[in-house]
Amino acid sequence: MMEGWKIMKLGCLLSKIIGGGTPSKNVSEYWDGDIPWCSVKDMSDDKFQLYKTEDTISHLGLKNSSSNLIPQGTVVTATRMGLGRAFITKVDMAINQDLKALIPNEKLDNTFLLWLIISKREKLDNLGTGSTVKGIRLETLKGIQINLPPLPTQRRIASILSAYDDLIENNLKRIKLLEEKAQLTYEEWFVRMKFPGHETTPINEETGLPEGWEKSYFEGILNFKTGKLDSNALVVDGKYDFYTCAKEVYKTSTYCFDGEAVLLGGNNATGDFALFYANDKFDAYQRTYIVTAEKQRVPLVYVFYYLKKLLSYFQIVSSGASTKFLTMKILNKTKILIPQAEILNQYQGMIKPCFDLILKYDKQNQLLKEARDIMLPRLMMGVIDTDEMEGVHTK
Repeated sequence: MMEGWKIMKLGCLLSKIIGGGTPSKNVSEYWDGDIPWCSVKDMSDDKFQLYKTEDTISHLGLKNSSSNLIPQGTVVTATRMGLGRAFITKVDMAINQDLKALIPNEKLDNTFLLWLIISKREKLDNLGTGSTVKGIRLETLKGIQINLPPLPTQRRIASILSAYDDLIENNLKRIKLLEEKAQLTYEEWFVRMKFPGHETTPINEETGLPEGWEKSYFEGILNFKTGKLDSNALVVDGKYDFYTCAKEVYKTSTYCFDGEAVLLGGNNATGDFALFYANDKFDAYQRTYIVTAEKQRVPLVYVFYYLKKLLSYFQIVSSGASTKFLTMKILNKTKILIPQAEILNQYQGMIKPCFDLILKYDKQNQLLKEARDIMLPRLMMGVIDTDEMEGVHTK
């Protein structure tokens, strides 16, 4: 340990710990208000800044519950489920009973506190108790020993680590803008039918479609390949996550694809589906389909959004008593709209660069996370002299 560092208990460095609560689910007036309400489901292992939550509560709900409004810029950590997860609130928000807001005293820098908790993730998880749901007592949390550097060093360490996080957040904002552009363009051209030249394109009386457009069954237009059942394969929760690369979601399989394709996951106990686009090597397992276009008749960036529009339909028609899944029989009976080749080529030329940039930023974020995760324990143990570091330099 470097000169000036001290071994201290976390509890000696906190001025206050604030808990939370849940308004009654039976009172509708308590919910869907303008106050973000955070629970463990809003947290992840690599999301350290929280701007919004899945659920919101009203001021009446806040008043009539044990929840507390936590001010912007506060470190929050989980003490039941998701032990070791932590974030800084980027807006004022309420929290539930599984979370605690940590208020440091004058000896501890607030942002350093965030990275301190994150560096102790494994230890916190190991200290958790409970047969089904693991939790950690406050006394146990406060009793954790830490290596505490002087305040100036704390701030330098926090600045170095937060610089990585800021770069990741900026990339996520870029990804979101690109995703919105691609989504809006698809809806404008192929849902509202406001494609280039739509004013002068006649409608075919027989099909009701613009002249040169058609609807065909998936079979013959799209190829669906799947792997075999693997009990170790990770099943996602079905939420659409454009930023997660398919290879990071499905770790094991018997079929691997290397190239541009769409991955459609249709095996989930809730009946939900996941959809991803990638141009890298990734795997599939049973009921997870790697989708390619037959003879490249339709661009995959178009296929991606067409399938995305069908996800709710797949939920309805998928089969299975307890676990719903998507069969080839269902897929082969589904039709795809095929616009005129010239329109598809224009769409491909406009949207494909967006997808390429999204995948580029996603890969950058993976590298930034890896670099940050390597730096974190070394900085927290005083192995690296922060006086010799000027900041993070990335391209």
